[in-house]
Amino acid sequence: MSNAINTLLNTLLGTTGISNADITKLEKAITEYIELSELKDINTLVTEISKANNRLSKSQLEKLVDNSYNVADKYGKKATEYLSGVQKASDAGYRDAEGIAELSVAAQSAGNMTADLANQLIITTDKAYKMNGSVSELTKVLDGMSNISGNNAINMTELSKGMSALSSTAATFGVDANEATAALATMIAATRESGTETADAFRTILFNISQVTDAESGITTEGLSRYEAACKALNVSLSETKNGITSLRDPMEVLKELSVSYNQLEKTDTRRTNLLDSLGGELPAIELDALLSGWDTYEAMLQQYDSGAGSLATTAAKTADSWEGSMNRLSNTWTNTVGNIANSDVIITTINGLNNLLSVVNNVTDKLNILQIAIPALYTAISAKKSGGLIRLIYLINNSPFLATVEFNSDVYDLCTYAQRKDSNS
Repeated sequence: MSNAINTLLNTLLGTTGISNADITKLEKAITEYIELSELKDINTLVTEISKANNRLSKSQLEKLVDNSYNVADKYGKKATEYLSGVQKASDAGYRDAEGIAELSVAAQSAGNMTADLANQLIITTDKAYKMNGSVSELTKVLDGMSNISGNNAINMTELSKGMSALSSTAATFGVDANEATAALATMIAATRESGTETADAFRTILFNISQVTDAESGITTEGLSRYEAACKALNVSLSETKNGITSLRDPMEVLKELSVSYNQLEKTDTRRTNLLDSLGGELPAIELDALLSGWDTYEAMLQQYDSGAGSLATTAAKTADSWEGSMNRLSNTWTNTVGNIANSDVIITTINGLNNLLSVVNNVTDKLNILQIAIPALYTAISAKKSGGLIRLIYLINNSPFLATVEFNSDVYDLCTYAQRKDSNS
């Protein structure tokens, strides 16, 4: 338990007649979802951001913190998750660090992924495809991934892990982001392997098609020759000659032609097994079979990728409106409020107001569960933007049935429901 919250609650509630047991319940509800340590984390992140970009003035840093709450609330995430993205983008040298960070928060919300994974996905994709930090170009990639994920029940987190691991290799061999995403998604959907394992397998496939050895993956010259011969047995060439110049073909065109020949053969045909065995590993063979056998799925996913505009924002909005998103907004409101009053004379008025408010709460606890009253009351009090918010709330509580009169937003009703459930189960 947080010693700070315990001390605060005992100070506020100790003289109101509320029992220690009820203080413990309220403390538990607050500490489970509202971490005062957020303020320390925010301060640390802002310090690191200022180190990475010493051109930012004190007022600009303060504006960044204020904006962090608004952006985080928009996507149902915590301010620290947004600021973490700003820090990563600043460290990576992005000019539009805040735009990159907002995209990261949207990805976290839509894909239910960690900040570290979202930041890694964005940075590796940007570097691999030389997007120069273009938020609009990166948004297209994430929109496409989100649309494929939503239409095929594919875990966005695993797809993101796969793209983070694959994008550099894919771009090097001329595989576009939409093609890499659709190929990974096709294989993940069929084999249910992790995104990272699928990416490693597809990397092996691309090395073989491009006839590049790789000691780390065990891809040798002899192995490449076996793969080329297996492709020729299916009437598919890995190279082409134009104007007297021979060059390797586009990997996805090679795979498309292989899929046609491959699917025309019986499953027991040795030409199929020879192609798979030539990769030199069980997982690459399984993934290649999944991709060639599911080429229709791959092409459908390409279309889903291309028509995914707005998908990321739409999916993120659903998370923002969820229980978790509501709790994160509550946490942001609390952290922002404490941060605003921590070095201000307003703290004295606020504490006195909370004492008065909680005294009123004590007077009605014989009719309503304390968790149903105290937490929404605290939320409304600390969320009040205009002066007199506490006084108006106390007046309403004193002069009318509490829940019937005070019009809370959906966050507070959700919080009441949770508090009542937790109390009944305790």
